[in-house]
Amino acid sequence: MKLSKPNIPKELDADVALSVVIPHVDKITDGKVSFLYDFKGVSERTALGDDLNITIKNKQSAASDVRFSLKRDSLYHILPEYLFHPLDCYLGIEGDNEEFDKRYKEQEEQKNKALNYFKPFDEQIQQLRFKYQQWLNENIFSGNQFLSDFITEGHNINLNNKFIKAVYPCIPWLRDCRGNDDMLRTALGYAFQGNVTVVKDCKETDVPLSEKVPSQLGKSLERLYCGATFKNRTNIWKVFYQTMIKDKQELALLKKQIKEFGDFFESWFLPMEDKMVIDFGDRFANPNLADTKDTKGVFLNYSTQLI
Repeated sequence: MKLSKPNIPKELDADVALSVVIPHVDKITDGKVSFLYDFKGVSERTALGDDLNITIKNKQSAASDVRFSLKRDSLYHILPEYLFHPLDCYLGIEGDNEEFDKRYKEQEEQKNKALNYFKPFDEQIQQLRFKYQQWLNENIFSGNQFLSDFITEGHNINLNNKFIKAVYPCIPWLRDCRGNDDMLRTALGYAFQGNVTVVKDCKETDVPLSEKVPSQLGKSLERLYCGATFKNRTNIWKVFYQTMIKDKQELALLKKQIKEFGDFFESWFLPMEDKMVIDFGDRFANPNLADTKDTKGVFLNYSTQLI
C-alpha cells in the first residue's frame, strides 16, 4: 500500500500527533511499516512551535519507511558538550574561513556519530513518551474527559448533544489553538463525522460611531475621529452537514441539537468576532414528488431543494 503524508496542524504537540499517526499507519498496513526517528533538539521548539515533520519512503518489495523528525533532545543534546567536542574547538581561527569550515565539518561529523550512537537509547525513550501519551489519550483525554470537565466546570455543557460530545475532548486544545483554521475544520469534522463542508467568508460592514465618540470639529484633536462610520470585518463560517432525515421527529431533534451546538462552538472555539451558520440536509436525495400519502422523509430545503 502506498502511504501519503498526513496533514497535521503545526500547533499540535508532536507526541499527540504521533499517538494518532502511528496506530493508524499500523492498522492500514497490517504492521508492515518501519518507524524511524531523527532527534533535532528543542532549540527551535520554543520559537517555531512543535511541528512534526514526516517523510515517507514507499517500497514495493519491502516495508515502507516512515521517518519522524522530532524537536526533542537526544541524549547527545542533554549531556555536557565537552564530552563530544573540545571547548576550544574554534580558538585562534579569527578571520580564517577555510579553517573555520574545516573545524565545523569535523564537529558535525562528531555530532552525527554521537547521535547515531545514542539512537537506540533515544528511540526507547521515545517509545516511553509514545506509550505515556497513549495512556493520556485513553484515560484523560478520552474516556473520563478529565481536563475538559475541569475547564468547563460550572458552564452546564450538554453532553447528551452528540455534536457537542464529539468535540468536547478538543477543549484542552483551545488554550493554544482557539481560532486556528485547521483546528476548527478538524473539530467540525469530528462533530459531523466527516460529512461536512466548511467555507470561511469575510463580511465587511459599515458600523456607525456612537454619539459619544467625537467626530466633529470643535473637539480635542487627540480624540477626534474622521467620518461617522468605521469598517467592521467579520469572518462567517458557513457549515453544511450532509445527513439523511427519516421523519419529522428526527428533523426536529437535529434542528435543536445543531442550534445548541452552534451556540456552544461559537462560544468556545471561534474568535470573539467570528460567527457561524450551520445548515444541514440531504443534498443527494431524489424523492419522487407525486400525489401520494407516503411523504416520509420528504422535507423542503432538507431532503428536497428548489432549483
